[in-house]
Amino acid sequence: FCSSVALGFLALGRAGFAVNHMDIAPRYAGIVMGVSNTAGTLAGIVGVELTGQLLEAAKVADYDISSPESWRLVFIIPGLLCIFSSAVFIVFATGERIFD
Repeated sequence: FCSSVALGFLALGRAGFAVNHMDIAPRYAGIVMGVSNTAGTLAGIVGVELTGQLLEAAKVADYDISSPESWRLVFIIPGLLCIFSSAVFIVFATGERIFD
């Protein structure tokens, strides 16, 4: 249930995010979209590696990989990053044209 609700809100946020490129830079929307998608892709690559390292560290510390304690940090880090990036977006984002 929680995953479904989270993905529903993610879709709502994505709909607002995707059109913002056209709002702030109509002539350069493709470039801005490419840069933002590259940043998101790099975060996904780093996230997978970090998850593996955290779980390996849990295994070395003799934690059960299937226990919630081993996975807690794996979910706390993206949650905090999501809260931080949302705050930055709320403070600095605009729908006004920046590039002509």
